[in-house]
Amino acid sequence: MNAAARVLTAAVLCLLAAAPAAGQDLRPTMERIAAAWHRGDAGTITGLGAQAGISLDVDGRPVGPLPARQASAVLRRVFDERESVSVRTVMTRTSGGAPARAFGEVAWTVRARGTTIPETARLFVAFVLEDGRWRVTEIRLIQ
Repeated sequence: MNAAARVLTAAVLCLLAAAPAAGQDLRPTMERIAAAWHRGDAGTITGLGAQAGISLDVDGRPVGPLPARQASAVLRRVFDERESVSVRTVMTRTSGGAPARAFGEVAWTVRARGTTIPETARLFVAFVLEDGRWRVTEIRLIQ
């Protein structure tokens, strides 16, 4: 193998090593959560929960980690009290570690049921990489 081919091979290997493995791209998972949040679909959100459960902090009351059934009950209460106007993913970030961790932020425009005045809340979602998939470990709602 000539020198140019070795350099090209090394460059390709470096790019492949630096690229996230399949299933590690956080954006699709975050978009799925944002869409489910907009629909008020607690089951989809908690279905993406980590094996250890999901910690929740809504209305200033942190709980958990909770199994999916209990986390769904808490989220249903949040959705029952509010009406979604819009949901937009603001950012996603991955960090190192073993297992890998990540987080995302969503802007949620919402109004209390029966009112017309919208408010914007922030939703922070923390993730852990389990079995090649991003799983939710924590959800914080800040109004």
